[in-house]
Amino acid sequence: MTKSLITLIGALVSIAIVVLAVVFGVLPLVGQAFTALGSTAQAGTTNSTYETQIANLKKEKARKAEIDTSVEALRGQIPATADLDAAFDVIANSAVGVGGLVTNSTRGDLAPYAPRVAPVQAGPAAAEQAKVQPTPAPTPQPTAGGVVGDAQNTAAQANANAAQTSQGANGGSATPAPAAAPPGAGRQQIPISTSVSVPDLNAAVAFLDGLRSASRVLAVDKATISNANGGLTVTVDLLAFVAPATTGASK
Repeated sequence: MTKSLITLIGALVSIAIVVLAVVFGVLPLVGQAFTALGSTAQAGTTNSTYETQIANLKKEKARKAEIDTSVEALRGQIPATADLDAAFDVIANSAVGVGGLVTNSTRGDLAPYAPRVAPVQAGPAAAEQAKVQPTPAPTPQPTAGGVVGDAQNTAAQANANAAQTSQGANGGSATPAPAAAPPGAGRQQIPISTSVSVPDLNAAVAFLDGLRSASRVLAVDKATISNANGGLTVTVDLLAFVAPATTGASK
């Protein structure tokens, strides 16, 4: 072998060694470096998210007393127990506030919560049938005049408002509600009926408004107003709600 051939072979071997070193040594290290850089960037993003969450938690911790007060107020609206003493206090205070007098109050049994829904609307077939068959004229009903007539109109408006509120609370759906859950498996309700003597129509309206705006939630299901002894008697059917974590005991 000539000296130049030996030199060429040595150069080729050196180049091969360098290539193998790059392929099996440098490239894996470069890949690991890029992977480490990506992990570092991801860890930085995660840390920033955690720092933001920690800052928000610190702000919420500073407002803990305010949040606890708000939660207690919400629990008072629909408590975990029947708490009918508070419900009857609402009725009494609303009556006293308008110069009225509670003449009767009764409660029913604890029952599963049953959402009230609007009447089911007729389908296309019923609409076509209604076009073909004439609707009989309604029989005229006698209406009272004066204060009693105004009182009856006010009671009817209160019932309409209660139905509209119920429809809105159930998403405006006209589909009948599914069967209620068994007692103790979620929200429950207690019917309450009360009669209150009030001096005039304005007092009757204010009494109903007081029932709706109380801290203990009472749903006005039906209201009737009648003339009695120179004043008015407001008879109201209410619902008090219970949301127990476990089976709630009524008072």
